[in-house]
Amino acid sequence: MGKVKKATRKFNQKYLKGELERRYKNKKVQQQYKKRELAKRRRGDVEGADDDAEPFTGIEEVDDLADFAGSRIKGVDDDLGKFMQADPENEHSNDSDSEDNAAALLDDSDDEIEDNSDNDESLDNDDDGSGDSDSRQDAGDSDDEETVFKKELKAMQEKDPAFFQFMEKNDPGSLRILEQDSDGEMSDREDAEMGEEEEEVTEGSDRIEVTAKLLGDWERAIKRDHSLRVLKKLLLAFYAASHMDSENGGSEDTPYRIQGMRIFNKTVSSAIRLVPKAFEHHAPIVDGRVDRKGKKWSVVQALIKSYLTSLLELQGQMSDAAMIQYLLKECERMVPYFVCFVRYTRELVRGLLRQFGSTSADDGVRIMALLVLRQLVAISPAEIVDMALKGLYLTYVRSSNVKNMASLTTIQLMRNCGVELYGNDAHASYQHAFVYIRQLAIHLRNSMQLRSKESFRAIYNWQFVNSLDFWTEVLATYCGDRAEEKPELCSTLESLVYPLTQIILGVARLVPTAKYFPLRLRCIGLLLRLSSATGVYIPVLPMIIEVLESPEFLGRRPVKSTLKPLALDIHLKAPAEYEHTRVYLEAVLESVFGLLADAVASQSVRIAFPEWTVPVTLQLRRWRKRIGKSWVRFSKQLQGLLEKIDQTSQLVQQHRNNVEFGPANLSAANQFMNTIHPDKTPIGAYATSLRNVRAQQRATLLKAEMEA
Repeated sequence: MGKVKKATRKFNQKYLKGELERRYKNKKVQQQYKKRELAKRRRGDVEGADDDAEPFTGIEEVDDLADFAGSRIKGVDDDLGKFMQADPENEHSNDSDSEDNAAALLDDSDDEIEDNSDNDESLDNDDDGSGDSDSRQDAGDSDDEETVFKKELKAMQEKDPAFFQFMEKNDPGSLRILEQDSDGEMSDREDAEMGEEEEEVTEGSDRIEVTAKLLGDWERAIKRDHSLRVLKKLLLAFYAASHMDSENGGSEDTPYRIQGMRIFNKTVSSAIRLVPKAFEHHAPIVDGRVDRKGKKWSVVQALIKSYLTSLLELQGQMSDAAMIQYLLKECERMVPYFVCFVRYTRELVRGLLRQFGSTSADDGVRIMALLVLRQLVAISPAEIVDMALKGLYLTYVRSSNVKNMASLTTIQLMRNCGVELYGNDAHASYQHAFVYIRQLAIHLRNSMQLRSKESFRAIYNWQFVNSLDFWTEVLATYCGDRAEEKPELCSTLESLVYPLTQIILGVARLVPTAKYFPLRLRCIGLLLRLSSATGVYIPVLPMIIEVLESPEFLGRRPVKSTLKPLALDIHLKAPAEYEHTRVYLEAVLESVFGLLADAVASQSVRIAFPEWTVPVTLQLRRWRKRIGKSWVRFSKQLQGLLEKIDQTSQLVQQHRNNVEFGPANLSAANQFMNTIHPDKTPIGAYATSLRNVRAQQRATLLKAEMEA
């Protein structure tokens, strides 16, 4: 499609709407004039009018209109024009995309057709007897002509389908005669309801005010007959209610007006209660998907689109958490209908991601958005799955800037939600994980080559670190904790464990200074999580010992300070006022001993545990002997850690004395002590107690922040 000219865009913005309204009114006037002339000819008042009257086709107008409308950018509300003009029971479309045609805006509305038919009947009733006989004769001739015309149209459809499609697109009114025998006739009861409704139109106004009585009548009609015509009216009122506060307007385009909060609430609640049930009646859901092969699907799809549009608009306007959750639950209920329309599915994904990443949203809204997104991904095509996975990860990264303990808790919840979503499609999850892990590796390589402050700053930030945390949790979950539950996903993702480990090691050692001890300790924690979950051995003990043997502990005396204790969980580097202070180093030692206990406990059921712990115990005893007097509290804590290591070594030695296989039998060695969980060993129980203490400290800090 070529580029739209500037003049065309200006015309679309300034004059297109007025031009469409003018042409539409002109067509209605000519159609009414044609019907009046036809009624006069039936009475015999006009003779020879057939030779002088020129039939109106509307094709001349449609050609220009289609050119103007073809340059429009499609949006969610593109289908509203046809929805307001089309008869949901008489309009059948063979092409699911025909609702986007601009010619649909020129279709006659139901009320106008009924008014004109009433005028024809009143004119016929005023005739005398001779006029009635002539009218009956003309009517018989008209029926014969109608039958012949039907046959000609059907023959044209078979012989020249291209021209028939052109007529169907540009002049659907001429082809509507083929559909008069369908199931789109109104019942007398619905005619009466429409008559009562018209009486509520105020003088001088063309919009109907929605009242509680009117909503009650609609509700009874929908429950009793599942009437599509009444359902259309309720959807138009729901559209008006949902677009009352919309920036783009739209509520004035509907024939209904909402006055007062009480009517607004009743309209919204009535639509959400009744419309889904009506859709399930006319377009039932079979095995989680909508049956689009039914006879009524071409009739109902315009109504479904209107409801989805109003639901998305209403969700975007709400700020109350309880109301947002209520609307998200309704979106979850309508997921099978969303999937039928790719455009509306995209809009739903965007809306869910906005709620998921909103800074003002609470945890309940985020969890509900994830549930809807997960259900959507389960039954959507690959395009929507990719959009959801990519959008959720990028939303997480944008929102991953840690400021305090509360934001850290929110980010952890978002990370867990993202990990849950990445467990649905193994192929798509691997593709996204590969691309984004490779992107992290490229950033790290560039930083190691440039060695500048700007390049270091591109790595040492919360977005990068939380991205590592995200992919670590994905691999640890599906290659370790839930590997048996999803073996296909495990076998697909396990090849990414090694590159991710190399990236984390490179980040931890990029700037090996005491100022970035919090970042290094966080990277060590990620490696421990990955190693303990997947069973892949990652040597983290040397990195921990490097922190203990740094000049901050061995080469200089710490600066005394009265600063409050520092929470390393919300820092990547030490604040300037905390550098070289005893408060900062105490926080580092607490974290180091916790990670040291976790690292040793993760290997506590291995057959080589006694020999594996010899180097680390020697280095820890040497460190305690050299500087233990300066850190009395931590010296005692280290002594307790060494005792738990010795007890665990003795336990492993006892089990090892009873084995009957040799060192060459690796399969049997891997099954050694497999009935004992690492947390049940002495060092495992000690590490668990330290984790509980740290969790209590975080809870205390979070509570203090919430109260403040």
